Amino acid sequence: MKNTIVLSLGLCLPFLTVYAQDRSSPGYIVRVSGDTVRGFLKEQGTNESSTQISFKATADAREYQVYSPGGVKAFQYDGGDLFRAIAYADTRDTETTHRTNFARLLVTGEYDLYSFTEKDILFFLVRKDTSFYFIFDDDISQVPMVPGNFRNELNFFAVSCDGPKLQTEKVNYNPGDVAEFFRKLDACVNPTRSVTSYYSKPKGKLSFFAYGGGLPVGSRYQYSLEAGLRLTWPQLSPGVSLNLGFRYVYKKTRIADPNYLIVTIWHPETYKITSFPIYVQYRFTRGIVQPFVYGGLAAMSYDDITDVQKVGDDPYYHKFGLQVVAGGGVEVRLLPVLRVRAEWQYEYISEYPTIGLELSIP
Repeated sequence: MKNTIVLSLGLCLPFLTVYAQDRSSPGYIVRVSGDTVRGFLKEQGTNESSTQISFKATADAREYQVYSPGGVKAFQYDGGDLFRAIAYADTRDTETTHRTNFARLLVTGEYDLYSFTEKDILFFLVRKDTSFYFIFDDDISQVPMVPGNFRNELNFFAVSCDGPKLQTEKVNYNPGDVAEFFRKLDACVNPTRSVTSYYSKPKGKLSFFAYGGGLPVGSRYQYSLEAGLRLTWPQLSPGVSLNLGFRYVYKKTRIADPNYLIVTIWHPETYKITSFPIYVQYRFTRGIVQPFVYGGLAAMSYDDITDVQKVGDDPYYHKFGLQVVAGGGVEVRLLPVLRVRAEWQYEYISEYPTIGLELSIP
């Protein structure tokens, strides 16, 4: 089996450089000169999108051009979010600093609303005339050790509305609630001016995957089969996915006879585990080689077959239960839909490492 795996990797190595690119979607950039250039934008998370955008002219181009807010003043995915380069005063510290970030447009009107994230912390920017106001959360769990200005700023903006009360105390610190607040505020402050909300909930992508692998260790070995669905949100966090499906594990090992103390007598032991796991997976990188970890829960049925009498049980064990699932490994992309996966997993028992092939569609 080892020779077969090595041969497969060798045959597929020429394809690695061809299919090394990250996923991209059609869109455009607007250079600081004002020129609009259409092409393909890398699918990237909100943290990355606040500082740079990776662009290539054609879908089959191998290299991206990476632009910061100094080189591009706006970019947009077709049918998706619009980002603009915004210069603002960061007032979190005692000394104000001036920064520029790409920020996602949420609302336009008398007040424009933008959002961006930094180290997974959400911030808002509000434009009024030529000034930008920087908003961060009152909750110290969002911005540790820094008192926020969110509620005070909402009350400040709400004063300009003579119409119905905007109930700032009921606005939660998330893009949906804050976008709705400013949509209502814009309509109240200047009813004759058009108000547009660009906010939409993040779109998830659903894909199917199947994996089969094993690894012999002398007389001890294991093979694993898994199939399921993977849900990702590329423009929130491309490395995070929610996986659910079916998994079967056959593990052949050995157990020491507890009745022999002077010499060790080994007996064969076989585990057959059928489970339906749901778990969160995180990939550390997005290139050819992708190390990952995961954790979750699984409803399972497991058989423990051995001729050794275990205390309080029969020689043939068959049980059902809910167990913690955890593991990690690495994947190597061979083709857009085919990867080599090596992994270790804990699921009721510590399993042997396995190596095999994963099919992922799309």
